[in-house]
Amino acid sequence: MKKALSVLLSTVIGISALCTFSCAAAGSSTADKSSASGNTVSAAQDGSIVVFGDSIAAGYGLDPDEEYNYGQICADYLGYTVENYAVSGDTTSDLLNVISSLDEAQKNSVAGSEIVIISIGGNDLMQYAAKKILIFAAEKNLMKEGYTAENIPENPSITHLLLMLDTDAFMEYANGGLVNMLQLNTLLSDIAKNLRFDTSKYEGYIPKTIIPNIESAVAQIKQLNPDARIIVQTIYQPLQLDPAYIEAEYGSNSNYSTVIGQIRSNFNDILYTFSDELYEIDGIEIADVFTEFTSLPDDVTPTAANPGYAHYFTDIQESGMNRDFHPNQKGHLAIAATVLKTIGELHDDSGLLTQVYTGLSDASSYPALALDTYKEVAGNFMLGDVNFDLKVDARDASLVLRDYADTASGLDTSLSKYQQKAASVNSDDAIDARDASSLLRYYAFISSGGELSFEDFLKQDVVVSIL
Repeated sequence: MKKALSVLLSTVIGISALCTFSCAAAGSSTADKSSASGNTVSAAQDGSIVVFGDSIAAGYGLDPDEEYNYGQICADYLGYTVENYAVSGDTTSDLLNVISSLDEAQKNSVAGSEIVIISIGGNDLMQYAAKKILIFAAEKNLMKEGYTAENIPENPSITHLLLMLDTDAFMEYANGGLVNMLQLNTLLSDIAKNLRFDTSKYEGYIPKTIIPNIESAVAQIKQLNPDARIIVQTIYQPLQLDPAYIEAEYGSNSNYSTVIGQIRSNFNDILYTFSDELYEIDGIEIADVFTEFTSLPDDVTPTAANPGYAHYFTDIQESGMNRDFHPNQKGHLAIAATVLKTIGELHDDSGLLTQVYTGLSDASSYPALALDTYKEVAGNFMLGDVNFDLKVDARDASLVLRDYADTASGLDTSLSKYQQKAASVNSDDAIDARDASSLLRYYAFISSGGELSFEDFLKQDVVVSIL
């Protein structure tokens, strides 16, 4: 049963991956929180950030005692305070209500802020798609007993979809032959077209409803604070599963990869349209989280074999109740780096941004393009520090040797631009065994009590070799 993926499962995953689940509203937070690991966000200096949006902005799924949402990371980097008015489950219409319902203290926070960050739109897409699927199910008698078309809410959530849809009946329908499959494919295609295209035939829900709501929200914020920089995020595509995970989970003969790839392609088109429309809004700047999470070069098209890296920035590949489409700590780190790069006030960092990265247990797997964004924002470049943990040791040498083996056998480098810069320790623009040898000699030197920096050690090493 596990290997026989139903169209229903793919559809539900595709829709819920775009949504932000309903949960309690996140209250305001400030950048003076301390984690259990001892990381402390620095006190404010001369500015503030206000965050609006949905559960991504609210930090849904993070451990509040040990993890940080991207608003907090950005505030710490800039030396600002942060107020977070994001509410999990909110749509663009809800965002308008949140802004218009701000009390005087909150209005003053917005009015006095330097930067306003907005994450919104995923729930709009989810609700639209869920309603179309429930209407289809009602027409085909695929609803659970006691539910009819009259029970479909105006704005159904993923919870409504799972509550009202008879999954067994839907699976039987999906496996009922070519005609049924074509009808389901038509349903998904129509959902995408109605979201994207504003024509006499299609509704154009993105350009006619979602984008105007965001424009109205921006206008309301501008009324409160004409000088604020408003940063709006694109929506990431979470249906980027590691091919090795799919094979291990569903078997090498499973059609899961093909089906999920088709759905991913449809939703990519939706998200591209959303991004394109955002860029047409006056008075905002765009933080391209979609590209950051996908982390593929511009000339590379996502495929089943190389779908992108959102699986690293979310917990979509976890099991059971731990499976989640929301950003994990790595995802919030990536969003923070993207937002900070968009803001552009970059400097060498020794605060939360760097602490969160160096605290990752799997930082060696951080996707290359996203890693370059992180390093550009974090600064603090160290020659020889290939894994960016602010020290030079055997792990750096191991990365260099692995990359040298790959490139020597004809494979592309797996190191990011900044990693390559750090790895070429003799500055000959080549990464090879000589670089690894220098790193290993330095590691032996400091392990025996040496106290030179790596760069000073290299100078000494050169002198010794000449003599």
